[in-house]
Amino acid sequence: MTRIIKNTTTTAQHDWPEDVFIQGGEHGVVFGGPDGAYQTAFFEAFPTGTFLRGEGSTLAEAEDKCWTQYQTFTACDGKGPHGPFERRNYTNGAGFCTRCGIWMSKVFEPLPEDSGPRSRRLVERVFVDQDPEAIGEVINAVAHASELPRGGSGK
Repeated sequence: MTRIIKNTTTTAQHDWPEDVFIQGGEHGVVFGGPDGAYQTAFFEAFPTGTFLRGEGSTLAEAEDKCWTQYQTFTACDGKGPHGPFERRNYTNGAGFCTRCGIWMSKVFEPLPEDSGPRSRRLVERVFVDQDPEAIGEVINAVAHASELPRGGSGK
């Protein structure tokens, strides 16, 4: 079956099920990498209960990486429901399957908001705090996206 990757004119190279939303792009900007913002090609898939993302130097490479994650996800689920889960650093109810390592939403009860101090992520500083410095950082990175280093080969 032929499917066009949402936000592109590119045909998906793998046989993604119709009920799995797929999207991608050649020029994504990622904030918060270990060395700051970077640009990458990306492919995202949304099977029920999770979000999978592949990054690469091309959209095809990013889709391949995402497809590998999807195969891991479906193989684990084929052996029974995912789990047990571990929270890692999530307090919002999300966790990771200890069998396949895939992140999943709504597998725990969320922890109270006051579960300890933490630094605010850039997205929170932009959309919740409306911090002018954070907004400027995002606008500057997007305006100069073509100058950002390429990344994403490791995901």
